[in-house]
Amino acid sequence: MTPAKPASFFPRRCYASTLIVSLTCLFAPCTALAQSVLPSPPVVGAKDAPKPVSKSGAQKKTDGTPVQVSTAELIYQYLISEIAGQRGGTQLAARGMLDLAQKTRDPRVARRAAEIAFQSRQTTEARDALLLWLALEPDAAVAHQALGALLGVAGPIEPVAATLTQWLNDKSIAPALFEQLPFLLSRYSDRAQVATIVAEAALAHLHVAEAQYAVGVTAFAAGRIDVARAAINAALAARPNFPRAAIAKAQLLRADGSDAANDAAMQYLAGYLKQFERDTEVRVAYARLLVGDKALLSAREEFRRAAQELPRDGELVYAVALISLQIEDWDAASAGFKRTLEMDPRDKSPIHYNLALAAEGKKDIEQALAWYRLIREGEYFVNAQVKIAGHIAKRDGLESGRKYLQQAQLAETESTDRRTQLVIAEVQLLRDVNALSEAHQVLTAALAKQPESIVLRYDRAMIAEKLNRLDEMESDLRTVINIKPDHAHAYNALGYTFAERGIRLPEAIELIHKAIALAPEDAFILDSLGWVQYRLKRNDEALATLTRAYRLRADPEIAAHLGEVLWVTGRRDDAQKVWQRALLANPDNPTLMALIERFKK
Repeated sequence: MTPAKPASFFPRRCYASTLIVSLTCLFAPCTALAQSVLPSPPVVGAKDAPKPVSKSGAQKKTDGTPVQVSTAELIYQYLISEIAGQRGGTQLAARGMLDLAQKTRDPRVARRAAEIAFQSRQTTEARDALLLWLALEPDAAVAHQALGALLGVAGPIEPVAATLTQWLNDKSIAPALFEQLPFLLSRYSDRAQVATIVAEAALAHLHVAEAQYAVGVTAFAAGRIDVARAAINAALAARPNFPRAAIAKAQLLRADGSDAANDAAMQYLAGYLKQFERDTEVRVAYARLLVGDKALLSAREEFRRAAQELPRDGELVYAVALISLQIEDWDAASAGFKRTLEMDPRDKSPIHYNLALAAEGKKDIEQALAWYRLIREGEYFVNAQVKIAGHIAKRDGLESGRKYLQQAQLAETESTDRRTQLVIAEVQLLRDVNALSEAHQVLTAALAKQPESIVLRYDRAMIAEKLNRLDEMESDLRTVINIKPDHAHAYNALGYTFAERGIRLPEAIELIHKAIALAPEDAFILDSLGWVQYRLKRNDEALATLTRAYRLRADPEIAAHLGEVLWVTGRRDDAQKVWQRALLANPDNPTLMALIERFKK
């Protein structure tokens, strides 16, 4: 069972973002910026307006310190600021809204303050509002982009360093600015230069935890591991309850990628959470490590605890539901996904897909079909159609399932892409029953109507490979590459096919290197590189490449390849550990099972 992957589909974390204007545009008329870049202001009195937490209207700061301001006073200040802005008093409006944001610690008010400051061309107020917004919502992409525009990170780094020095003279904003620096400067490719600039900027702030954090993270990115460790430890000594520094320390502990390093990172985070049990950011990081370690029950409990602290965070609720699905706790999964739907995510398709999987788990096929039929577009559309047709085929026979998909193809008259997806769905249905010749015929017929379709041609190449029609496979993949020279998986598929058969190995590695140049972090392409290195008897290189691929994605076929190289290089215990871990997660994987049987003999 493959659940729909987690996605950031909640508007709270995914503000609609058009391109942020450059710093020069800040000093031109900024109405367009306010309208198209920053979200609409909250409406006082609406369901999402700042809510009082007591009868007096007091709001709590993130450090727990309440600001005793009555609800009436908050509303009055909000309205005064808005009215001032509408009547041309934008400077007064920006300062009033920023003051209100600082009192309420509400991210919606902070982003409204930033919007007004941009409109009135007040750089300082815009900067302070953005820093406050990011302190309250660290994942706010628009705020990051707007702050980067103010700082000038779109241009050369030297003027940015000068602006940083000027801004950091203001001790009141220095901690917040330092905390954002690693992200803001991450677009510069010269990591060593960035680390040096940050270290120099931090010299005047040696006892500021956030300054040491920025030094540590940028040093780590530049490969200065010893400097990074010292700086992160200094940050935590100055501020023991520092979530980002704690997460950075865990990343440093995991730096060599070994199981022991991963265990050390998890032990550290577990100890931190015993001391600071309400730190949700660190708890989520810990939960993700547990997921990576396949400790799903423990991970679910950590996500649940995080969701209790942030009950309106739909992504946490979704994470709990996903893990419940993976451990086959169907009722808990269904309840979690339904709760996620109630939070009105922007993209409901993955949730509908997972609800259908949970219904299948409970053997409620009619309910599963109802959920699948709600998926009308997007990346889950084809899989949903395959599932529907598959259930029809089981009930009424394969031809009935195919007929369902063929009728859907005929009914689709508006979108060629959707019709193509429905052809692929029919092909997948045939693949599932190993009817490869029929699948090949379907694709050939479809290509006669759409000869330029990359999707159809690539899929036919994959079927041809299974049918051992290598000349046809190569011809189709070469055509795909000619039409779309940046199609990484076409290069990879051709190179891997040669490597798997032990033929044309120099050409295979050349093809796979082209694929890696186009998709350097793709685990499957790295797996192909490791496999061809192994075929070329470059075992040390193969082991390093396959280990990296497996870290990126614990796929059973990557595990099979990594285990084989470990085995032939004499590390049989390590090979068995990799295989056994992969088997626990994928007990029916035929490639893995066949390989283990082969090496048992």
